Amino acid sequence: MLRLVLPALAALSTPAFASEAPEPFGEPLAPQFAEGEAEPASTTDDMLPRRGYFMEIGFRSRYVTVPDSILDIWYFNENDDGWALPNEKRPDLQGYSLGLEYVVKGESANGFFYFEYINSLMKQGYWDDVEEPPSHTDGDYLVPTDGLGLLSFGADYAYELHFVRTAQTNGQFGMSFLVGGGLGMAIMLGHLDRWGPEGQLAAYQRYQANPDTPDEIKRIPKVFPMVDLNASLRFNFGDRVVFRVEGGLHDLLYVGGALGLMF
Repeated sequence: MLRLVLPALAALSTPAFASEAPEPFGEPLAPQFAEGEAEPASTTDDMLPRRGYFMEIGFRSRYVTVPDSILDIWYFNENDDGWALPNEKRPDLQGYSLGLEYVVKGESANGFFYFEYINSLMKQGYWDDVEEPPSHTDGDYLVPTDGLGLLSFGADYAYELHFVRTAQTNGQFGMSFLVGGGLGMAIMLGHLDRWGPEGQLAAYQRYQANPDTPDEIKRIPKVFPMVDLNASLRFNFGDRVVFRVEGGLHDLLYVGGALGLMF
């Protein structure tokens, strides 16, 4: 009988896994670091603030344009046979923008809110619309007023793909790719003075004869939507400075950059 009972009592009094350490009581202790050893730095893409997202305030600048290859669909240019002004080229549609942006950044989702001024670099000149059969004397001569440009504001969304996380570089550097789009609103400043053809006189001849008296102001909407399609490379320097190189569609095609401070 004792031979049967004693082994059973011994089994009951022995923990199921004798090698396991007993469960500690109280809160777990904070990790300890050796003297002189710094605690690992937080990283922008792996440790979001307690609020769950980063914020960024930045400055941006862009060059905007409509390429000649697109304008050629609707207007003749100086290389076409019969161009009316052999010593004057068709004006370019181009400009530059300066603006501010506020960014809300999560792990992969980004919200951009912007306000900017777009300054037109368009020069005065002759616009001859494409037609069949071609007529090179029925176009308009347009002269932009000083300060021609746009005030625009809007919001964009971008999804972020991380190439190099700051955790991989000890919090020093990160690189990612963003793609997205959005909508905004633009308000036109200034206007275009227009001279048209009259009788046997072409518009450019009427402008040369009387440059101070246009026929009318060119009819262009004063307010219109801004459509955005954006792609960019974002570079993080530490956990504060952000630089972005980007391009896409902002009603016009554009390339540009942005510099921001993240917090």
